[in-house]
Amino acid sequence: MPNDLEIMQEMVKEDLELMNEIILEDMLPLIQFREQLERKEFEKAFKEMKKLEEEV
Repeated sequence: MPNDLEIMQEMVKEDLELMNEIILEDMLPLIQFREQLERKEFEKAFKEMKKLEEEV
């Protein structure tokens, strides 16, 4: 019969597996979307900077 420590370890393991699934399914796409937006903003600012440099 498992003791309390073994039961807790199994519960923690199950919780970590669930959290990993949540991160992969829900959080990762949001992080990737944010990175994509940041990259677009950077590219926009970089183009603007290059344009201003050409004017000088």
